[in-house]
Amino acid sequence: MTKCFPVPFKSLRTISGTSDRPFIVGAMFTASYREKAAKLAASCEAFSLPYVLHEVPSVHRSISIRGSADLAFTKANFIHHLLQAHKKPVLYLDVDCEFVSQPELIADLVSSRCDFAIYNFLSDEHTDLFEPIEFERDAPPPVKNRYFRCSGHLDWYSTTQLLCAGAVQFYRNSLAARALLCRWHQTVARFPGCADDVCLGFTYNNLTRRSWLFWSLKARWLPKAYARYAHWIYAEPIINHPDFPAPRSDFIPIRDPGGRRWAYPSMMKRRETAKLFPLGCIIDTEKRLVCKRVDGEIVPVEKANQSFWV
Repeated sequence: MTKCFPVPFKSLRTISGTSDRPFIVGAMFTASYREKAAKLAASCEAFSLPYVLHEVPSVHRSISIRGSADLAFTKANFIHHLLQAHKKPVLYLDVDCEFVSQPELIADLVSSRCDFAIYNFLSDEHTDLFEPIEFERDAPPPVKNRYFRCSGHLDWYSTTQLLCAGAVQFYRNSLAARALLCRWHQTVARFPGCADDVCLGFTYNNLTRRSWLFWSLKARWLPKAYARYAHWIYAEPIINHPDFPAPRSDFIPIRDPGGRRWAYPSMMKRRETAKLFPLGCIIDTEKRLVCKRVDGEIVPVEKANQSFWV
């Protein structure tokens, strides 16, 4: 089964809109996500973006642990289907994303003949992550989406290794892009129970110099504004994922019998860029203050010299 690619893809119905752009936006969704699909479609219409959203009976279990084993509904197979059907570059979005500004960068990706683009945690200058907290001493009920705690940073940096957020992906209708999709799909099939974005990173990070794809694939890394998750409160979104990422604890790690690794630390270095915020600090987004907790109180430390989007 792993050698069968692409797998025939058929959806239950489609929602689509047309405009004169050199790419098409694509997403798939199940019945429980119909409202999300309608919201994504409306955002495409607002910025005159061509789109096709396919309703499917299920997504593959590499996308959701509640998904099915049907390999027709992997992201790789779906994106390949869109490339074949529309004969133009594809901007894939998870259906719970939406456009909040004109995605000017995508036309640049098309004109530069980029084969593949995605957000890469390892190549980003700042990786501060935040989680919302409720301060019990606020007047009841506790204020939501005001206080956020800095919960972590990624300390490793690389422009050649990939740790991706798979909610937004760009593919040119090229031999190299289709070959990457094929290898990604095969990785998903080979390692059941593993998350699809981990499988994509494994696939990319194990392209060797002996492979023609290593030399041919033209990749670029999207800024976080184009795959902006809610944990990046300091990043103004262009394509927004308004929810926090689902926990990955229910997926299993890749264990390759051949000894290949998901990523190679020898190709990374310690991040030297100064962190935006100290670990554990609390941001008051309403008053734009960097704070800390002292004896159960939130105490301001300094002004935050930037805006926040929550």
